[in-house]
Amino acid sequence: MLCKIIFQSRMLVHFFKQIRNGGLGVTTNNFSSACFVNKSDLKRMIEVKEHVWTIQTARRQISTRMDKQQQTPRIDSYFCLNDYDAYGFDLDHTLAKYKLVNVFNLSYDSISNYLVNEHGYDARIQHDLHKYKDFIAKGLVLDIERGNILKLGAQGEILMAKHGTKPISKDKLIDIYGNDLMFEHSKTILKTVKNNNKDYRFFENYFDIPGLVAMARIVDILDEKGGSDSKKHSYLETWSDIMKALMNTYTYEAFRLGTGGFFPGIKKNPGNYVEKCSDDVKTWLKKLKENNKCVFLVTSSYIDFSSLLLETIIGKDWKSYFDISVFRARKPAFFTDGHPFLRINDDNIEKEPVQDLKKDGCYSQGNHKELQTFIANITNKKHPKVVYFGDNICADCFPSKNYADWATVLLLEEMDAEGYLCSDGTVPGHENDGEPSKKRSKFEHSSFVTPEEVEYLLTEEWGPFLYHDIKEDKSINNGSRVMNTFWGSVIAKYSCIAIPSLEYIAGVPLSHKFQKFTTEEGNTKGFHPGIPSSLLP
Repeated sequence: MLCKIIFQSRMLVHFFKQIRNGGLGVTTNNFSSACFVNKSDLKRMIEVKEHVWTIQTARRQISTRMDKQQQTPRIDSYFCLNDYDAYGFDLDHTLAKYKLVNVFNLSYDSISNYLVNEHGYDARIQHDLHKYKDFIAKGLVLDIERGNILKLGAQGEILMAKHGTKPISKDKLIDIYGNDLMFEHSKTILKTVKNNNKDYRFFENYFDIPGLVAMARIVDILDEKGGSDSKKHSYLETWSDIMKALMNTYTYEAFRLGTGGFFPGIKKNPGNYVEKCSDDVKTWLKKLKENNKCVFLVTSSYIDFSSLLLETIIGKDWKSYFDISVFRARKPAFFTDGHPFLRINDDNIEKEPVQDLKKDGCYSQGNHKELQTFIANITNKKHPKVVYFGDNICADCFPSKNYADWATVLLLEEMDAEGYLCSDGTVPGHENDGEPSKKRSKFEHSSFVTPEEVEYLLTEEWGPFLYHDIKEDKSINNGSRVMNTFWGSVIAKYSCIAIPSLEYIAGVPLSHKFQKFTTEEGNTKGFHPGIPSSLLP
């Protein structure tokens, strides 16, 4: 029947052409007779032809739209600073660029000293962090109950693992986690991008990572002792003690009280731990405020510590760079909990809740909805567009995009440590890098990453943060390797672009259109000024 209809349809097309050309004068009756069909078949033929014409027309329209899309990229595939009404900034590792080697050692000494002095842990864990610098890696996940440290893939699968600091074989991993090598909490991590200190803890910021090194070393010592000590002191108890050490090190009261080791060290000599902002960055911050736009600070650090950092990196006039400053924001809760803003008195003490936020004011805690209202008022925009700069994926990028619908820019210091291909034309002298006819070169922006910091940021033990070399998977996408680690997938999903530092973007015109990350799995389009070297084929 289908063949018959197709044949009849072709005959029908022939007769339509004859009629159109005036070469055949027929009635419906002799027309149907000439085609060897009856009237019902003719009706069916006409319906089929009309359907074919509809499909062909639709195909032509789709093809035309696709051609236009290929010729002219979608506007929302680009990120341009000029398109926004407000610019928000985190402080730690964003505006404040730390001298990482000094900070790592200060943090680790604070944590290990507390564990030894307050909880009686083996003194061998103290001081010698430099011996374990190759163990330091951002993005690892601690399986607390088992004492295993995992590097996860884009779907939550285990790419490699260590028990303490000792490698776990693939056969052993299969025995523990099954043939698919899926960590049982991977789906929860992928969905919430939130820590759970009972079952797992992920480490994607530099303040927490020294605690992971301490955990790994203690696991080694417990296993070495074995027997009754190992049974008496479980990995869960060890992690609980390390959490207490982290709290003792970083609790906001420690700055005022002079306790914990970390804050007293920075307070004594802040210039030993943090870099000054360049004049280029300060000029850029002022320029962002022009044309009735808003620049704001939202940090989880308390105002006393933050003020010390801001005076060190910007100067005593730091308040003039922001239309409003928010401290102890408790991110990511700032985007989810709706806590009121609190007034801060002259002694840097939190006081009563405030209803109306004032321009040039400093506040504590708060929530993004009231801040959004403040931004709308000072920009005279009913629905102001906001972009937020931060280094922390789970506290900055994920919640600000997911709950506040802000655009996000991720600062990724690993880019400077690795080097990158300058392929977007924003770095003078490297406009043609990446062209097929050119020899590929790597360019490290003149930021503050020292050779010693590179040794701490890059690791041979774990491999790159964004990519893991899998023998059976050599996927290449648009000239670069596909990001196949968990954090690579999260970065592409919750960041518009990723950059090595504010120093870099401060030198790019505000009107520049950066290509954004896309929804395509593993894509690398949002890295600027170019793709990190670990993702180059």
